[in-house]
Amino acid sequence: MQQTGVALPNVLITDLKGFANPVIARRLQAGGATIIGCDPTIAGDGVDDGVNVVGWGAPGEIVAKAVAQFGGRLDGIVISPAMPAPRLNAEDLTVEALMPYFQRLAAEAIAFAGAAVKVMRPQKSGRIVFGTSSGHIGGIPGFGAYAAARAAVNGVVRSLALEVAADGISVNAVAPNFIQTETYYPKALLADPVKGPKLLARVPMGRLGEADEVAALVELLVMGRSGFVSGQVISISGAWC
Repeated sequence: MQQTGVALPNVLITDLKGFANPVIARRLQAGGATIIGCDPTIAGDGVDDGVNVVGWGAPGEIVAKAVAQFGGRLDGIVISPAMPAPRLNAEDLTVEALMPYFQRLAAEAIAFAGAAVKVMRPQKSGRIVFGTSSGHIGGIPGFGAYAAARAAVNGVVRSLALEVAADGISVNAVAPNFIQTETYYPKALLADPVKGPKLLARVPMGRLGEADEVAALVELLVMGRSGFVSGQVISISGAWC
């Protein structure tokens, strides 16, 4: 399918259970896409909460299984790993402490993109959207390991976009922060009479974003008339950065 704004029918979503990804899956399905999801918590192929899924494994294996179920075509991939981000002070930034963040958030994500490109190049079309973070752009003291891993993916977006542009493939990243999800900003935190107002005071808009606001931006990049947009890291953080 050429980048004409027609809804892309076959979309793989990684980490289906994490962050805003369940909302993204529902929104893309409502827009006409056929979705296959995967998640580290899903061991086998089947259906999970109304979404067809393939069992977790190496990125190349997952993409190959999804493409087989799609009938040989992959039009879009949303690569959005999520993991808790506990505070890790500067003096504790050892190689051993850093590696889980880079493995989970950076290396796997980039490998998923590489596997998708193998399928999309012969098609001469495709859209790759990373779900990352704007945390490293604005800076959050005590979260250097998490920010560094996210920055690695944001940093590769333009290089990948330039490499595959002639093949009709776009590469972008959606970089949220201050989005209300139970992974990062749970409702219990907002309800706390001290921590809640303190958190909201850091956001210029005075509120947390909603998962559906992230999903709407992802939908535009994966399925909308946005094929000419590529190499961009788009922050969604209430004007925080």
